[in-house]
Amino acid sequence: MNKKISLGIAISLVAIGCAITFVLTWTVSLNVYNSKLGTSEKYEGVYAKLREIDATVRQNYIGTVSDDALEASTINGYIAGIGDKYASYIAPSAYYELQQTQSGVILGAGFEAEEDSSGYLKITTVYKGSSAELNGVLSGDIITAIDGKSLLSMQQGQAMERLSGEVGTRLALQLLRDGESISVNLIRQQLEIESVSTRILDGNIGYIQISSFNAKTAEQFATALNTLNAVGAKALIIDVRQNPGGIVSALKPILNQFVPSAIAATVEYSDGSRKTLIETDSTNSLTMPTAVLVDGGTVSAAELFASVLRDEAGALIVGSQTFGKGVMQNTYEFSDGSALTLSVGKIYTKSGTWNETGLKPDYSVDLAGGAIPGNISDDADSQLQKAIEVLTPKIPAEQ
Repeated sequence: MNKKISLGIAISLVAIGCAITFVLTWTVSLNVYNSKLGTSEKYEGVYAKLREIDATVRQNYIGTVSDDALEASTINGYIAGIGDKYASYIAPSAYYELQQTQSGVILGAGFEAEEDSSGYLKITTVYKGSSAELNGVLSGDIITAIDGKSLLSMQQGQAMERLSGEVGTRLALQLLRDGESISVNLIRQQLEIESVSTRILDGNIGYIQISSFNAKTAEQFATALNTLNAVGAKALIIDVRQNPGGIVSALKPILNQFVPSAIAATVEYSDGSRKTLIETDSTNSLTMPTAVLVDGGTVSAAELFASVLRDEAGALIVGSQTFGKGVMQNTYEFSDGSALTLSVGKIYTKSGTWNETGLKPDYSVDLAGGAIPGNISDDADSQLQKAIEVLTPKIPAEQ
């Protein structure tokens, strides 16, 4: 693995003006940093020390100092140093792709991934109809190399950046699945995300899966619900397992279908103030028996969704304990097109916060052998079968 440049050395480059773009990108962060130090004397002393370290490195270091590597290390080092484990710096190309994903469009090979404790990337979502799905990529696969380069040889954040690229270009991945190494060659594409899928199960139980929350999810959910109502669904299972979250604004139109007028969620900020995050305003709410499937891959907005449905609509939560990310994040865009996501508050529903603890299901069921939902049959899906079991007695008898 490449040796990372220290945060101190890298920040000193800001003070001596090594990279104009970098300085522009860091204006907001440095202002915050300076205010925390309190006085100009304190931060001038810090900068003087860092300049001294930088001069020593440049004069004596046997290797070549890369300003690009310093920039990446500085940004990631600063973020790591503030103690916000969910904060992240997003390079311009990756931020553009993120914006497209949030709007409901994929610009990429058709999957989402997150950093894994092993130093590799773990695939969390594979989108329907994408190059990833068509080439057999599965949720839970571990990416060990991108275009022939091991992720362990990359700086923090570089692996995610290397997944980005222009539409039509190729992406070669080395995957690890159940101890087996698999090579796949994908094509980056533009594709509308189908974040909602639906079907009817035995016993007139409707099933809706939400893979993520984007700007088109609410419309797709409404269509799915209308389809189930048209075929006579008497109960409903909503599956948000392996759902990494998404945009909170997508939740209200969906929750309006189930929750009568209520302040469903609030945010508490660092100064102790609270503001409403979600307020439903529906005069009609769905009353059919509902269960929500969750697991350890149910994160952030997906956890909020499940919590509100249980608190406000009496839905039952079935599955395994959720991830435990209950913080509100804001995204700050910089002048070069990059961005910073930062945790700014803690989210509360009627039952409190699930931050750091996760949501505890009403019916706890683990999938056998660490299986991942979507990769197994309905019969082997013990969480789905439990949801069917607890809903069936609640279905009204035929008149």
